[in-house]
Amino acid sequence: MTYWDQMEPALRIALAVVLAWAALAKLARPARAAETLAEHGLPRQARRPLTVLLALVELAIATLLASGVALGVAGIAAAALGGLFTAFLIRARVRGRQRTTCGCFGGARSANTLMLAARAALLGASGAAVAIGLPTVEPLTSDGWRTVAIAALGALTVALALAVLALYRQVGVLSLRLGPRTALELDDEGPPIGHPAPLLDGLKRRGSELVAFVSLNCRMCIEVVPGLRALAKEGIPVHWMREDTHEEVFERWGVPGTPFVVHVVDGVVRAKGLVNTLEQIDWVIDVGTERQRLAA
Repeated sequence: MTYWDQMEPALRIALAVVLAWAALAKLARPARAAETLAEHGLPRQARRPLTVLLALVELAIATLLASGVALGVAGIAAAALGGLFTAFLIRARVRGRQRTTCGCFGGARSANTLMLAARAALLGASGAAVAIGLPTVEPLTSDGWRTVAIAALGALTVALALAVLALYRQVGVLSLRLGPRTALELDDEGPPIGHPAPLLDGLKRRGSELVAFVSLNCRMCIEVVPGLRALAKEGIPVHWMREDTHEEVFERWGVPGTPFVVHVVDGVVRAKGLVNTLEQIDWVIDVGTERQRLAA
């Protein structure tokens, strides 16, 4: 038995699990998966059908791989699927999109476009390997091991350089977090201060409440969501409004963009604004509380 004969079942089962996971995630949340197709310029009316079709194709390929039936066809189909994903991601990168939302496994976090393209290419390469197999690998000689060691050291050097760049980026993010504490509160954006809050299902209009407007493809929204959840655990009710599912609420409340929060006290709008950090959310709450105290 060759090395490939030993590795082939593990590879195709792993590939089947990945494809089945991706398919079931899309079928469980088709609206979220369809929303990611908007970033690639697909028309709204075609997103949901294409999402379901893609999930069914992935599920069919996973079934063939897991059962060991028609492995050549399944491998070629997986390779074609990976190549298609890679092409779309590279196209998005060429058009200037640095980060995008994959949506492959039901997640809403954005990631580096090149990293997602590399992952898609790995999917395609795995499918090709299942379809055509891998060449027999001869045992390495001492010179071969020396070459491998040099290559490993080179890879570690590149990884260290990338880690330094990542650290540099985190320092920039920290500087952003320590930036202006005040939120961007404009009179003509959002509901008017001092007036009753517009109609909203679930708004109790008693005590202090936050209405948080977010969207799936907003990097800053991902940054502030943990802070908002922490505030909710501390006892401040947070009403979540997502742009893709609450468009009429966005229009009714006059929300200009995301992330946008409104502090409602006893049913009256007391503070609002576009926020980028937890500090700015705290500012909105503090200002709203002080305005309520002065109005009492």
